[in-house]
Amino acid sequence: MKILFLSFRFPLIIGHILIGLIILIFFPKTASKLKPIHHTISLYWMKILVLLFGLKIILKGQISKESNAFVSNHISFLDIIVLNSLIPSNFIAKSEIKNWPVIGHLSSKTGTIFIKRGDTNDIDHVVDVMKDYINRNKKIIFFPEGRIGNGVDIKKFHSKLFNCISESNSIVQPIFIRYPLDYPNNIKSDDTVCWADKTQTLIKISLRCLGRSSTNVMVHFEKPIIATNLDSYELAKKSANSVSESINHI
Repeated sequence: MKILFLSFRFPLIIGHILIGLIILIFFPKTASKLKPIHHTISLYWMKILVLLFGLKIILKGQISKESNAFVSNHISFLDIIVLNSLIPSNFIAKSEIKNWPVIGHLSSKTGTIFIKRGDTNDIDHVVDVMKDYINRNKKIIFFPEGRIGNGVDIKKFHSKLFNCISESNSIVQPIFIRYPLDYPNNIKSDDTVCWADKTQTLIKISLRCLGRSSTNVMVHFEKPIIATNLDSYELAKKSANSVSESINHI
């Protein structure tokens, strides 16, 4: 069955990516000129990608239409595909992705904001760009843990990027993601989908998903947090607590 699913899905994935590259020819050269229609196109392109990967999204909670920012735990490259298929938004991603073949080009042209991890000056610049996006009514998504997690524990949420919305009228919605082993019978995290160790790679995880009939992903949208009178540290802490408490709810 694995070979059957792979032989059927793999060519479709390649074709879908080629279609995406063709569509991007008609996108603006600079991300600042992206309009709602471009984000909508990206969203539906991601929805098709979710289907091709066999991802079955199990939603809990409501996506806040008023939220300017969304923050989530991060356990797999699939997180980006899943969240982008649900929210028309701009991602904050590590700068290394910009140099990845095909994926880097797709990310750049659809408005991804790249950040150099550990570079204080670059972080300040990225925060300013994020503020500009929000001021233009765009939505942003970022992973405050900084590095990818193991799918089990919620790591500390770093506060730097929360400066884009702290002490303002902006609203942030925390999100909890998990890829369960066998939903609903076994909701423990599936290590074969997550980057639980250094042996996992993007190619390995992709082929593993493409060879399955389906892969479940739980996405819990928690109660939005209004940033008024909250500094970046307080916002990070409240968001992390909200995501951590999701584990107890499932």
